[in-house]
Amino acid sequence: MARQHAYDILNQYFLDDSYLNIALNESLQDSHLKRQDKDLCTTIVYGTIQNLIYLQYQLEPYIKGKKVKRKIKTILLMSLYQMIFLNKIPEYAIINEAVALAKQDNFQAGRFVNGVLRNFKRNPLRSCDELSEKERLSIETSHPLWMINMFEKQYGLEKTIKITHEDNTIPSRSARVNTLKMTREQLLKDPAFQKSSLSKDGVFYQKGNIAQSEAFLKGYVTIQDESSQLVAPLLGVQDGEYVLDMCGAPGSKTTHLSMLMHNTGTIEVYDLYEHKMKLIEQNCQRLGVKNVKAHVYDATCLDDIYHSETFDRILLDAPCSGLGVLKRKPEIKYHDSRVMDELIPIQTKLLEKAYYLLKNNGTMVYSTCTINKKENDFMIEQFIKKHPDMKVVHQKTILNYEYHSDGFFMCKMKKG
Repeated sequence: MARQHAYDILNQYFLDDSYLNIALNESLQDSHLKRQDKDLCTTIVYGTIQNLIYLQYQLEPYIKGKKVKRKIKTILLMSLYQMIFLNKIPEYAIINEAVALAKQDNFQAGRFVNGVLRNFKRNPLRSCDELSEKERLSIETSHPLWMINMFEKQYGLEKTIKITHEDNTIPSRSARVNTLKMTREQLLKDPAFQKSSLSKDGVFYQKGNIAQSEAFLKGYVTIQDESSQLVAPLLGVQDGEYVLDMCGAPGSKTTHLSMLMHNTGTIEVYDLYEHKMKLIEQNCQRLGVKNVKAHVYDATCLDDIYHSETFDRILLDAPCSGLGVLKRKPEIKYHDSRVMDELIPIQTKLLEKAYYLLKNNGTMVYSTCTINKKENDFMIEQFIKKHPDMKVVHQKTILNYEYHSDGFFMCKMKKG
């Protein structure tokens, strides 16, 4: 049953480029799978997409010149993932399950899958030795070559190797304690939690799914990566201030700001989509946040609502390419590179609106969960050049391998 669910989810992903985490959560929520089977399904889904280019490279000699249906190719890819990476599962069991899945399409498909997988089992893995260093890195870490070239140009080859290998590791189960309800010291009395070092409010969860824990359900913690937890404190909010969070969903940083303001003042939070705004409202309710006003609206048009120099502080956690969170969202690796170029004008426009709405002597933070310098360092350079009254107070890029966290960029600026 675990493989059936994995097959269905992967089929849907290849059909419409759906978000893995949403498809996986919906499938498992509606299933009657045991915990062990849910874990196996999750491993197969994420592992197959995380290693997709490598798996395609290994599969290619066995299907070369053949017309293979998308559904059958999905079965082959997920089976190769299990045979190469999941050593505790017997290969005969993987092949038998694969054949059974293929036979749902037709008997001949089952024979084809059986032949390919048994042939693969008999031969050594395909070597990458004859490829160039960057081509080999692209295949071995399943990052498209354009991304390897971009990282190499921006960070050098040594860091690119570290970044891409880290992207294929298991992300930490990090969370942030909600000090509106308890201190970190009080939470750490629960042995399921361990203290993290990067964020003073951060913890790691040691027992399965945080979202099903009592601490989460009671609002003592919220799920948030350590790097992300550094953004809200950087803004330096004070009690009673009027704060704008321009792109707030799902509310991790919004609620962090509220916590730092001790539920005083007002935080106006915006997002473009109704379903995302509901996530913010649900998070606020669970965490006991009282000072947030949530709105569905296009943040690039906020000057239609507010006068210039309205807010004491502004957080702009901008929509971005997400290249810092590839270990959590591996499907982003296969997005068209043009997506980034389409985002840059939006980021530029949002920064302009933030400048207009920020009070003189006010503070703003621009942050992204990407490590692409075109969206980060170069974006800030152009912004400061256009607005010389904006001064950079602090700027930081966190690469994923430095703390085994997400990759993140944050820049604190002062106006006037």
